[in-house]
Amino acid sequence: MNYTFKPIQTDDNSIEEISNVLQGTFPNTKKFTKEFVRWQYADNPIGPMIGYNAYLGDQLAAHYALMPLKACIDGKEEKGLLSLNTATHPNHRGKGLFTTLAQKSYDLAIDEGYSFVVGVANAQSTPGFLKKLDFQLAGSLEAKLGLGKVAYKDANDTFIFERIWDEASLHWRLSNPELPYHVKKGRVSVRTDNLFIQAVLRDFGEKQFVPNKNHPLGFRPIRLWIGINHNIDWKKSFYFDIPSRFRPSPLNLIFKDLSSKNRKFKSSEVRFSALDFDAY
Repeated sequence: MNYTFKPIQTDDNSIEEISNVLQGTFPNTKKFTKEFVRWQYADNPIGPMIGYNAYLGDQLAAHYALMPLKACIDGKEEKGLLSLNTATHPNHRGKGLFTTLAQKSYDLAIDEGYSFVVGVANAQSTPGFLKKLDFQLAGSLEAKLGLGKVAYKDANDTFIFERIWDEASLHWRLSNPELPYHVKKGRVSVRTDNLFIQAVLRDFGEKQFVPNKNHPLGFRPIRLWIGINHNIDWKKSFYFDIPSRFRPSPLNLIFKDLSSKNRKFKSSEVRFSALDFDAY
């Protein structure tokens, strides 16, 4: 089959086309409305989504998109990308389209000055990213349930890799048209589909002003925490690990350096929260 590969566009027709292919690929996921796709693909103050589409004639056969972000890497602010949405029409699976789209997307990212790609992959997709696309495994995300606040160690709160949230990007992130967030005293939380459980996406504390958002969570005293942060003292926090067999799929943080530095990170050098990707 002779496929045509084109960079992602974010005009109204393209937004509708992307919404349709994502809804068709993930029929049990309700969020991929045109409003959500426009918010995610076009409204990000750091920049629009980049990536590639594969067409067979006029049909969108496969899609791969990366979200621009800023991160502090070894004390320096850099622009990178979050590997986010992948979709392949059932009639076009097994033809290597994702790998082709990914390579074209990374070449485009380098041309546009992005220095890295970060992503969250499940157990099934992680080997493909590592073996076919030269990502490194930066660490496994912890998933915990508990009550109350988490306790922090007295160690210096610095990390080699951490996503940056400035006022503009945080305002955009919290304006998701499909999911209302609750923000109080710097803690970003959201309802989950599980009775009595809320997800704590990020606790900024007093270090960064985050405007309050009063979207009631209902009676959800149990808190879900997902991420990587070795500055948390779990022994002094009333939280416990969720066994892997009770999770939909263990999640892994993966990293690809687009510069010539061949940088790699240990899990202990990374802070990564549920706010930093699209879990909620």
